[in-house]
Amino acid sequence: MGQNKILFSSATALAEDIRSGKLTSYEVVMAFFEQIEKHHHIVNAVVTIEKTAALQSAKDADIALAKGELWGKLHGVPITIKDNYHTKGIRTTAGYKPLEKLVPGDDAQIVKLLKAEGAIVIGKTNLSVLAMDMQSDNPIFGRTNNPWNMTKTSGGSSGGCAAALATGMTPLSFGNDLAGSIRLPSAYCGVYGFKPSFGVVSLQGIQTDPDEKVNGLKSLAVAGPLARNIEDLELAMSIIAQTTPESRRLVPLIQCEHEIDIKDIKIAWADEFAGVPVEQDIKRKIQETISKLERAGATVVKVTPEIDFEQAWKTWGSFVGMQGGYKTSNFLKWLGLPFTKGVLKNVPMHQNIVKPNSVEKYMEALSIQDKMINIMENFLTDFDVFICPVSAVTAFNHHLASKAYGNFNIYNQPLKVDGVELHYYMATQAYTTPFSLTESPVLALPIGLDSQGLPIGVQLLGKRYEDFKLLKIGKAIDSYTDKILPLLEPRNGD
Repeated sequence: MGQNKILFSSATALAEDIRSGKLTSYEVVMAFFEQIEKHHHIVNAVVTIEKTAALQSAKDADIALAKGELWGKLHGVPITIKDNYHTKGIRTTAGYKPLEKLVPGDDAQIVKLLKAEGAIVIGKTNLSVLAMDMQSDNPIFGRTNNPWNMTKTSGGSSGGCAAALATGMTPLSFGNDLAGSIRLPSAYCGVYGFKPSFGVVSLQGIQTDPDEKVNGLKSLAVAGPLARNIEDLELAMSIIAQTTPESRRLVPLIQCEHEIDIKDIKIAWADEFAGVPVEQDIKRKIQETISKLERAGATVVKVTPEIDFEQAWKTWGSFVGMQGGYKTSNFLKWLGLPFTKGVLKNVPMHQNIVKPNSVEKYMEALSIQDKMINIMENFLTDFDVFICPVSAVTAFNHHLASKAYGNFNIYNQPLKVDGVELHYYMATQAYTTPFSLTESPVLALPIGLDSQGLPIGVQLLGKRYEDFKLLKIGKAIDSYTDKILPLLEPRNGD
């Protein structure tokens, strides 16, 4: 089998080919290392490479198969892991300078589950500092470029995962998502990403700020896969979405074994909501896709959940500010208000991150979240899926922060949506954060290219804990999108 055939095969197909003896794990793993080495200096997606140990694991996998031993669903298949998951014996920096030399003594729970199914970790993928930005750039490894145009961002914070998939450096990668960190890079790089329902995949072993002795983010954040097709997302979720002795609080997912016919799907959709402008290329491509689905027999209705999005954005920010910043005193937040108030006046999701908090405000945020979840779940009793944009823009030029507030970047320079100025965080987070708040499973699905040749992605939202049904619906809808061909070589943007 030719190298490009290996590089752009699905993880599912590679697993089958290794099991059947059509391919060896060693030649598959070596092919991906050769691709990483070929393009690493340009794309900067896989930043820590574990070649010696991975090739030995591949040899061991081949020997085991020859003896009739099958390790699991991903026997001998290479994968990459975002650099804020602990990986035993492999450096884990979270892109944060004080963690530059951290080598964990144990794996994150998600990594343990993947290894138990025979997966081989070949490297760690780049991210933003402590996974707290919508671009992937940090002082240890630098920035990840978008393979579709090297002058553009790959998105963040799981940008290394998405860029590696787009260029055939990995068949399957694993990131995490609080504000869109799986969904945004997937959309910008033309790959598939999945944000599971909250509370179904373990977050144990994600590296946060070492000054915080525990991970304060007890709401909203999820761990999930990125891939080049939905079948691989299904395979990944079948492995990582399970309770373990270390993670008994996780909620078991509702299974969905049968395929779903497009004629049986009721689709709610929007190409813009809450007054946040969206590029015309994105809106046009969404409208074209919806027309195809309607002609194919799906029921389509242009309607938006009756969510107060302004309130949803602020409540998302309340959780991040109170949980992610639990070590910062109210006095320090009060001192910082004059410096952030003007900058964040047009960014409702970040206003409450920096404000002083209280137990009363936390209880209020929990009550609002309950209300939002009910609205979204009730909305989806009438529809099978809600389709909307991932971002107001496609991949934009690498964008420099104006200043930093702790480890959090402040951006004074707006992005442009067809010539209209929009704050950086509104452009990148306005369409993703409400559905982190509602704990919804979300499939980021590529649907074609814009007029610049950059990928366009949409969000498909389903009911909580019906993640596998959403993936089946996504497979039906995926048949009616404009397919994005494999990117054999990164594009320099000239």
